[in-house]
Amino acid sequence: MNLPYSEVASQRYQIAASNIAYAHSSLQRIYYWPAQVKTQSALIFIHGGCWLNAYDFTHARGLFTALAKQGVATFAIEYRRTGDAGGGWPGTLTDIQQALPAVKQWLDEKALGDVPVYLAGHSAGGHLALLAAQSLTFPVEKVIGLAAITDPASYATGTNSCQNATPRFFNGMPDELPEAYAAATPVTAKISAPIILLQGDADTIVPLTQSELAGSEAIISEGAGHFDWLHSATPAYQLFLNQLLKEGR
Repeated sequence: MNLPYSEVASQRYQIAASNIAYAHSSLQRIYYWPAQVKTQSALIFIHGGCWLNAYDFTHARGLFTALAKQGVATFAIEYRRTGDAGGGWPGTLTDIQQALPAVKQWLDEKALGDVPVYLAGHSAGGHLALLAAQSLTFPVEKVIGLAAITDPASYATGTNSCQNATPRFFNGMPDELPEAYAAATPVTAKISAPIILLQGDADTIVPLTQSELAGSEAIISEGAGHFDWLHSATPAYQLFLNQLLKEGR
């Protein structure tokens, strides 16, 4: 079932148990959903939304709630996006890079250092997760992209609304800003953890070609659309959950 965004956003959810700031803007915060059963793993999650400030972390709260019930403690990073002061390229990535050490400190404070830690992101958030993984200062089990944008230059030439938002993020097209687009293209050789790209073959927002990243493992969910990864009633969600639990190790 190819779920619409509205179905994801309308899932039942619990609000974050706590949150902390990692910088001065009200958008530069980390939200925490503790595991509701024995903690199996910890997830650092970067939400998507075409890098636009129209979409914040709240649309994925149903996902974080579902994961918590399965023993996955989740740290969701909020950050400045296109349309926010300081957002766009490269400020948005700088926010993620600044947030990650704060997450690590919080992991240690909550005595979660002994459970496997995963870094993941959805769509534009998957793009940011891959880039941030290149400069991680602590180890993670895997870096997981959910319908991740891995080649922003080719993505920017597309015609759907998210593809049209890409030049706004960079403040120009690839032929105008080749160095920026090159710097924003993930280099898997710089990532020490295994890279898993989960992609639906019915995704109309991020095409299947974006999962063809050398140095990564692509897992295709047949019939899954762009938002299936975020809804706990889908096979795509189960594939993601398996990556975070023993089944995916």
